[in-house]
Amino acid sequence: MNETSSQYTKTECDHCGNPIRLVAIESKLENETKVFCCEGCETVYSIIHSLGGSYYYRLKGNTKLSPVEIEENDVDIENELVYQKFVRPSDGFSEVSIQITNIHCSACVWINEKVLNEENGILSAQINFASGRARIRFDANKIKISRILSLIRAIGYKPILFSPTEGNLEKSKQLKTLLLRIGVAGFCFGNIMILSVALYSGYFTGIDQSLKRMFHYASWVFATPAYLYSGFPFMSGFLTSIRRRTLSMDFLLFLGISMAYFYSVYVTLTDRGEVYFDSVAMIYFFILVGKYFEEKARVFASDKLESILCKLPETSVRITESGEYSIPSSEIKLGDKIQVAPGKRIPVDAILLSNETYVDESFLTGESVPIHKLKGDSILAGSLSIDNPALILANSDYHASTLSSLKLRLEEALHLKPKIQILTERIASYFISIVFLLAFVCFGVWMILTSGELEQSLVTTIAVLIVACPCALGISVPTALVTNHILNAEKGVLLKNPSVVETLAKADTIFLDKTGTLTEGKFLVRLVTVSEDHLPFVYRIEKEINHPLAKSLVKYLNPFQSVKEKANAMDLAQLQNIPGQGVKGTIQWLGKEYLVLIGNQTLLQNQNIPVEPLPDQDGSVILVAVNGNMVGQFVLADEVRQSAQSFVSLLKQMIPKIVILSGDRFPAVKRIAGVLGIEQYYSDLSPEEKANIIQDSQNKGNVVIMVGDGINDSLSLARANVSISHTEAEDMSLEKSDVVLTSGNLNGLVHSLLSAKKTREVILQNIIISFCYNSIMLPLAMFGLMLPVICAVFMACSSLTVLLNSLSIRLRIPKWKPSI
Repeated sequence: MNETSSQYTKTECDHCGNPIRLVAIESKLENETKVFCCEGCETVYSIIHSLGGSYYYRLKGNTKLSPVEIEENDVDIENELVYQKFVRPSDGFSEVSIQITNIHCSACVWINEKVLNEENGILSAQINFASGRARIRFDANKIKISRILSLIRAIGYKPILFSPTEGNLEKSKQLKTLLLRIGVAGFCFGNIMILSVALYSGYFTGIDQSLKRMFHYASWVFATPAYLYSGFPFMSGFLTSIRRRTLSMDFLLFLGISMAYFYSVYVTLTDRGEVYFDSVAMIYFFILVGKYFEEKARVFASDKLESILCKLPETSVRITESGEYSIPSSEIKLGDKIQVAPGKRIPVDAILLSNETYVDESFLTGESVPIHKLKGDSILAGSLSIDNPALILANSDYHASTLSSLKLRLEEALHLKPKIQILTERIASYFISIVFLLAFVCFGVWMILTSGELEQSLVTTIAVLIVACPCALGISVPTALVTNHILNAEKGVLLKNPSVVETLAKADTIFLDKTGTLTEGKFLVRLVTVSEDHLPFVYRIEKEINHPLAKSLVKYLNPFQSVKEKANAMDLAQLQNIPGQGVKGTIQWLGKEYLVLIGNQTLLQNQNIPVEPLPDQDGSVILVAVNGNMVGQFVLADEVRQSAQSFVSLLKQMIPKIVILSGDRFPAVKRIAGVLGIEQYYSDLSPEEKANIIQDSQNKGNVVIMVGDGINDSLSLARANVSISHTEAEDMSLEKSDVVLTSGNLNGLVHSLLSAKKTREVILQNIIISFCYNSIMLPLAMFGLMLPVICAVFMACSSLTVLLNSLSIRLRIPKWKPSI
């Protein structure tokens, strides 16, 4: 419990040590009254205290920290426009993305997540190391954005509310600052090396002491800007490590360089020994070059994500009864009519109202062949209208479109960590502690072996601290995963969880749903025995259902004006979807109530309705019953997807076992399996039976992929090791899926399998590179066989090797040519 008081005796904050300028905030912690200058300091003190922070404050001593306060521009944050721009709803709460600009390592991620998750009102905080971006879910009634930002600042980090445009500007500024630090380090290093040539020559041939002293002082002058400015990010990380009582990569690096710098200062002032100012500047130069390439990779990854959303046009033309109006695309709502000119992109998921048009979906599928769309067909946001002006009907709001969802889900996926990344981060944290102890042991051993020779002992210890920094291990997994996510997004594949990559790479069995997955899902009605009097019941119910068969029936009945008029006059009182069977609805019309069943044979038999003999035709049969009597049936035929044959052919080269699971009749399933060359198939399955087949396969030790798109697939999708659906699927199927094919194109799945196998291979290579590097270099440094500057070069090279190996995934995925 805390309270604001004007009666207090302390004049300095118990957390940051700064003078209390306005009103003191008093808080009782374990019956001891503490005084703070602001609520931020009080919160951070409470968190540190709960983590055993008394030792932290003893270490801090009289050192004053930057006070935790809301910056001036934070006052402007608390307004409706800012919340509309940066905050989005999330399961009844709010969610915001924040760019933390000075994230250096996994330890930085840990402390930020720890502090944020401890705060009342914050439900979860996840930070992606690769992009430095935090995704925070919070209760807006309990905590404000300005408070969240002040918490992050309180522990020494710089938060910025993230938006595409502002984010890019900030990233560009970071790169320029990093280049300037590299330039300073390079300039200082170059000048010190010129002076060092004279010192090295004098070491062998002799040099006047006064001249040597002058060169030492000159080297000191050049080394200091490199040490203070170029090394500032590492210094900040070092101080943060001390404040939170943890060891980080920055701690090891800065400690080693500081030892070299201050030992050289000691030599300069006492004229005893040799200086290592050149090593200070050179080490920072090489490490910052490595950091620059790492940051460039982050910016590249982030820019790729932003380019997905930037495919949408800024403005659109809305068609109303009173005329045409140009509006911001972000204002498009469900049901708006939009006119799209040839050569322009579709701004939102929509239904085509024009008779026909051709669109290019290559931004999602990777295939540039135009797709012919007819009236009533769905079009994805971001598709390029090629030839005719297209009049479309928005079937979602702008921010709920496929493209917006793809970008959002991709961001969410990048915040999650697979098990292997969590493991490597844990190993890296333990490794840092071990290296710190080894460095002290090394110093002591060398002091004994050299009879107290400080210079040799310090140089060897510095080399150990620098060469053992596990930066390469820290970036081995996230850089590979980010590259994999980008490549999949370019091909229209969304991985909702990064852990899927490893499972996809090991999959040996794939189960495929037939309708809407292997087939077009665009059924043609071949036979109708339902009377015209009962067709309105079918139309009224089926237009509420999002299933390929329902859409095909509605499309077939659309031209019948009298059927539509009667259907529109009906009141649908109740509607129940029965997975694997069909739908049951209650309709009130002309003072009477009708119970309508539309589905397969099982649906009617379960209601004790006699079923007439089914026609002996190849196709899907839909039965209709009204008030307990069967009134007829539809027979619909579906065609194999254009790309399905090449897809299955490529799949056979990667997955040993391919099986069709379908709830459709045996003749229809057998025909599709024969066309595609799939030997094993099941028909007339209920959702439970599909899930049981998958479970049996898993019990035999198989790693199973399930590809489906209907509500009746949701149970089997949840049961599989990896579940895959596409954006035209039912919402429930999308929710259960680990992978989403954004355009429904099966070739995207082939690409995701190939990239998963290569990514898993690259991650293992990165980890091996990291361990090999440390296992070779660390003993060499401990035995005094490597100078600190050589250690810095190798450390930078190891990180660059891992980074380049991850980026090479794009070039190393086997080439294949999809059939359209």
